[in-house]
Amino acid sequence: MGRKRKRGRQPQRTCVVCRSKRDKGELLRFVLDGTERVYLDKRQHHRGRGAYVCPRPECLTRLKQIHLKRAFRRALSEDAWNPGNAMAEALEGCNFGL
Repeated sequence: MGRKRKRGRQPQRTCVVCRSKRDKGELLRFVLDGTERVYLDKRQHHRGRGAYVCPRPECLTRLKQIHLKRAFRRALSEDAWNPGNAMAEALEGCNFGL
């Protein structure tokens, strides 16, 4: 018998930077593509292991390749992740109450 989910409850995920737990929908998800490059999964629907990060500027600016390495459980090449491009893409969709 499978467990029934309560309505309105979302799965919890942990930010790889600050380690705080939040609803999955509140976090940004980074994944590896087929060419071993890290990108932002805006809809959170791509298959595979993901790295979740708070959309707060503090977490986004502190995100390092070592956080992603731990989350993906594999070594990443130096060109697998471009922090500038990833942060620009992440910040584009965030609303910080400005």
